[in-house]
Amino acid sequence: MEISVLSIYPKVFQSFTKAKVYFELSGDGVDESLLSVRIMPMEIYSVPHTENYVFAEEYRYPCQAVVSEGNGRYFVEYDFTDEQRYSFKVNYEDKVILSKYLFAVDGDLRKLKPFKGDLHIHTNRSDGLGEPFDVAVDYRAAGFDFIAITDHHRYAPSLEAKAEIEALTDDFYCFPGEEVHLGSMGYFHAVNFNGKYSVNDIVKNDPEYMWSEVEKIMQENDLSALPDPKAVALRMWMAREIKKSGGVAIMAHPYWEWYGEYHMQRPEFNYHWRNGHFDVLEVIAGCDYTGRGNNLQEMLRQDLLCEGIKIPVVGTSDAHSTDPEVRRTHFDVQFSIVFAESFEEIPEAIKDERAVAIERQGDKFFHAEGKYRYVNLARFLIREYYPKFRVLTEAHAEALRNKNVEEIKMAEEKIVEFRNRFFGI
Repeated sequence: MEISVLSIYPKVFQSFTKAKVYFELSGDGVDESLLSVRIMPMEIYSVPHTENYVFAEEYRYPCQAVVSEGNGRYFVEYDFTDEQRYSFKVNYEDKVILSKYLFAVDGDLRKLKPFKGDLHIHTNRSDGLGEPFDVAVDYRAAGFDFIAITDHHRYAPSLEAKAEIEALTDDFYCFPGEEVHLGSMGYFHAVNFNGKYSVNDIVKNDPEYMWSEVEKIMQENDLSALPDPKAVALRMWMAREIKKSGGVAIMAHPYWEWYGEYHMQRPEFNYHWRNGHFDVLEVIAGCDYTGRGNNLQEMLRQDLLCEGIKIPVVGTSDAHSTDPEVRRTHFDVQFSIVFAESFEEIPEAIKDERAVAIERQGDKFFHAEGKYRYVNLARFLIREYYPKFRVLTEAHAEALRNKNVEEIKMAEEKIVEFRNRFFGI
């Protein structure tokens, strides 16, 4: 007779708490005497090795007592300790029939929700493909909780997507955004995330103001030791103006290769971060076609971290299409997971280093940058949470695309039910 595990819930728990872990089995005539569960902490062991260093690691931890509630539903009680990942194995007839993971988090992280997002996206309102609304819905179908459309030179498309999505749902969020350029002044890019007005419009409509502010920056700061003082001053102005708009100033793809050179010179990168000009670094960026730029950005950041400099990070796709067959897309390959209390708190959470920058390579391998505890939890969620979540958001996206109010509501109810069950809410 084939016995299999249908589900485990919840999968996230409060650290230093005794809690019930439920699981459901399929198959008739289960002999409960042959059923056992073993839970093991993965990095901070609750059972030390013996003096003889027994190598039978699989059996170092005792089995948990399994309690039946009938109808194929069972639970075990377990004393979770530190914030970490735990392996969870269900055995039947001394054979492992399921091997999964659980996670325990401390109280402060327990209060936060994970939000999968992309903060650098283009549509057909600049040089991308797809209407803003359609691009937003494609992201929802891929399991995203939020996006920011950041078209070149243009802020309005992000508001267009925001208005259309808000009219249909409050379970998926579109932030205002734009990729700021300086026109003919030079090849300078920065991302304005969640700004209340357009910095591009200032560049276009009030260049006198911009240049007067740049001149002030050059007079107030000694930039003579830098290879291109005016470039530094222009980027300082961009970051300042983004912050004045209420936006998060994101340093975009500094090691993007274009025109045979990187987007930013190394002394400039170091100067900006040593002086706190930008809020966030786009440490993983989809425009890195060579596969080397992201690595260099990471290493520069590591060097500065050793100096004690705070550099919050995000991962962004810089996608120009949601079609995987199109060359200029890294749609759902580079992204961020942000831990925040709500959509509205995401910008502050990013600046507070509660974001993880992620690059996916295939379905199994991915690279993540950020603070350890958030990276640890994000990696767990990518494996245990997001596959099922994506199935549910695909249905939600289809309902949004059809603007079917009844189906939207039904899809949202299923998403909320799954979230609550997974996180034990």
